Amino acid sequence: MNKKLLITSNTSWFIFNFFVPTIKEMIREGYVVHLLTPSDKYTDRLVEVGCIHHQLDINPSGGNPVQEIRTIIRIFRVIKALNPYCVLNFTPKLNVYSGFCCRLIKVPVVNSVAGLGSIFLEDNFKAKVGKLLLKASQNRVDHVIFQNPDDLQIYLKEGYTQEDRISLVGGIGVDLKKFVPHQAKDDNTVRFILVARLLRSKGVGEFVEAAIEVDKYMSSLESRRDVETQAKRAEFYLLGFVDESNPQAISRETIETWHTNTAVNYLGQTDDVFSVVKEMDCVVLPSYYREGMPQCLIEAAAMAKPIITTDNVGCREIVVNNESGFIVKPKCVDDLKFAMIKMIEMTHQQRLELGKVGRRKAENEYCHLKISKHYIEVIESIANRKSSI
Repeated sequence: MNKKLLITSNTSWFIFNFFVPTIKEMIREGYVVHLLTPSDKYTDRLVEVGCIHHQLDINPSGGNPVQEIRTIIRIFRVIKALNPYCVLNFTPKLNVYSGFCCRLIKVPVVNSVAGLGSIFLEDNFKAKVGKLLLKASQNRVDHVIFQNPDDLQIYLKEGYTQEDRISLVGGIGVDLKKFVPHQAKDDNTVRFILVARLLRSKGVGEFVEAAIEVDKYMSSLESRRDVETQAKRAEFYLLGFVDESNPQAISRETIETWHTNTAVNYLGQTDDVFSVVKEMDCVVLPSYYREGMPQCLIEAAAMAKPIITTDNVGCREIVVNNESGFIVKPKCVDDLKFAMIKMIEMTHQQRLELGKVGRRKAENEYCHLKISKHYIEVIESIANRKSSI
């Protein structure tokens, strides 16, 4: 018998870019996958994959009481009408709203925590309300899947969940047949790229500052006689979309100024990250955001790209320091600068060796087949337990 699975998210973009490989595995296992998300340009592509879409109007960062009540009513009505085998929620707001609705209707529910987001970065009224809602809702859901141990421990410590209702999984998974190793050109140019939503808390500003300093350092080498070092060059790229609805967003004007007046080139955004990153020598993410496990770093590891990232939740788990890349202090431009210079001063072969370690880690921990198996096992266990009560 086909099993109806409802997946909720505050964007279709998120589901399409990060969860489609797992959805395909779920469909192969006999699930009929329904989506409750806002419509965007990725919605039709999800339908082409085999999903059934239900429209949801939700403001990810909004707090208008009337709009929020309408959103909750819509979630409730869809879940009640579908009566799904299980509901799988992504993003904090839907974890709360859908979690409440599922409990009222007595439908099995699993929440996925892909980072703790802005309510754990900010100290304002909205963040405090968010934490109260988390505490009131999360310890009543059937299961919570975490992407890193730090988030798991915070949920346990703050009483958001219980120890017998949790599990830990390596990110959201990556298709290792799509994101394959690819060697950058050995042409004495070391190319760095930051792939992310262009938010301050992703360390974009620190990346630009460090790039400016590294560019100055490389220029100063022109006066030296070390011909081998002098011949090397560095290039710096940004790839990602401007999330103007986010209070942490970097303005388009700032990005254009960087593109015009610094060594950093903005490449815009793309659905085909592989085609851009494959030509790069190193992926950089100086994040101090409450990450779950950054997909850009998992994809970089799968592509055998060396990584420079921060000693930050979700980021440090992906890198084997000094073996697959370098871990630096958050918000420390000097640390980031020296790590980038160290990467430049390596030989091409040494950078390739770093990438090989990352690829092995991706194969062992981040394959989407392993991740999808975990999700399916959790869903089956929860649904079977509910049906036997």
